[in-house]
Amino acid sequence: MIMRIGKTVWVRFIVLISLIITFVFISCRSVPDPNAEDTQFIESKPETEKVVPQSDTADEQSIVPQNSVYEFSDTMKSDSYPQLSNRAIERIILDTIPGSFLPVTNDNGRLKIIYSDLDQNGYRDAFLLVVKNRENLDAGFSNLSDVSQLLKNERQPVDFFLSVFLQLKGGMISMFRIPIGSSVVISDFRKVSIKGGSDLPLGISISFQTVKGTDREWIIFSSYNRFSLFSMAENISTYSDSYDIDGDNIVDIIDWEDGLEEGTGYETYLTWYRWNGREYREYSSTNIVRNLNGFLEQSRLYLSFEQMDEFFRHGLSSGDYEVYRNSGESYSDWLKKIFRFVPDGSYEKDELEDCKKFRSILFPQVLENPYSPGNKSLHICNINVRFVCSDGYSYIRTARIQMNPNPFRKPQFSFYLE
Repeated sequence: MIMRIGKTVWVRFIVLISLIITFVFISCRSVPDPNAEDTQFIESKPETEKVVPQSDTADEQSIVPQNSVYEFSDTMKSDSYPQLSNRAIERIILDTIPGSFLPVTNDNGRLKIIYSDLDQNGYRDAFLLVVKNRENLDAGFSNLSDVSQLLKNERQPVDFFLSVFLQLKGGMISMFRIPIGSSVVISDFRKVSIKGGSDLPLGISISFQTVKGTDREWIIFSSYNRFSLFSMAENISTYSDSYDIDGDNIVDIIDWEDGLEEGTGYETYLTWYRWNGREYREYSSTNIVRNLNGFLEQSRLYLSFEQMDEFFRHGLSSGDYEVYRNSGESYSDWLKKIFRFVPDGSYEKDELEDCKKFRSILFPQVLENPYSPGNKSLHICNINVRFVCSDGYSYIRTARIQMNPNPFRKPQFSFYLE
C-alpha cells in the first residue's frame, strides 16, 4: 500500500514538471524579439530619411529642433523621382498648412514662394510666408504691404512666420516654421545670395515698414538643418548696408550708427559683421568723424613743417603713392593735383608755388559725418583749405577726401585724385 502511494505521487510529480516545461517553452515563443521588431521597423522606412515632422498642433512660436530633424544620405540625389511642378508644390503645401495659419499670396492668388535647393539633393525646396490666422484677415501680399495701414489708429499687427518645405521622394515635407515677428506692413520678401557662385549659405530677407523706418530680418541657412537670424534697421540714426568689402566673395554687413560724442559732435560708428561659416558675427569697428579730423590734422602738420614725402605717404592711397614715387614730378605738381581751384572761380587764380613759405594752413573742423551710406563704390566729400603765406597773402583751394571702400582697412582716408 505504501509503495502504491509513492508510485502515484512520483507519477504526478513527473506530469507536473512536464507541464511547467511546456508552459515556459510556449511562453518564450509568444514574446516578440525586440531586436527583430526594431530591424523590421527601420527597414520599412525610406533608407534616405529619418524624419521628425513638424507637428501642426505644436505651439506656433516654437521651431523644430535644428539638430534632429532631417538626415539625408547620398541616395537622395538620384533621379528616380520627377521634379514637382510649381502648382503641384503649392497644392501639397496648401493641404499641409494647418487652419491656424494663412499662406501669403500674390495678386493672382498663387502662393508667394521662393524656390531654392536647400538640401542639395537636386530638387527645388520652397520658402514661403505664413501669418497667424484671425477673423477677416486678408493674407494677400498687396494688402499686407499697404503702407496706408500705418496711418490707421486701429491697425493690428500681423504675426509672420517663414515656412520651409523640402522636396523629398516626390513629396513636400514641412521642415521649419520660423517666427519672424509682428508688424503692420511688410515691404519685401526676397532671396539673398551670401556667397558668389554658391547656393549655400542661403539668405531669405524679410523687410517691414514702420513709422520710424524699415526693419529687415535675414534668415540665413548654412545647411538644410541649421540657420541663424540677423536683424537690421534703417531709420534716422541707423543704417545697415550689405556688400563684399574685403574681396573674399562673401557678402559683409556694415552698420552705420549716428550718436553724440563729447568733444566731437555727431559721430558715426561703423560695425563690420562677417560670415564665419555658421552666422554673422561682429568682426571689427571704427568711427568716421574723429578719424577724419585726425587725418586732416596730421596732413596739416606735415605740410606746415614741409615734410612733403611724409605728407604724400600719409595722404595718398597706396596705389596713388606708388605713382607719385615713380612719376618724377615735383612736389608742387602733385600739390596742385590734390588742392585744386574752387569750382565757382570766385577765388584767386594764383599758384600755390608763388607762396614762398606757408605761415599757416587751415583745414576745416568736421562736426558730423560728411559721407552718405549706401554708396558701395565711392565715399567722397569736398573740403575747402586756406593756405596763408608768410607775407600774409592767402589762397583758397578745394580738396576731395575719399573714405576707403573698406573703411576698416588702413588708410581709412586719402586725398582723391581725378
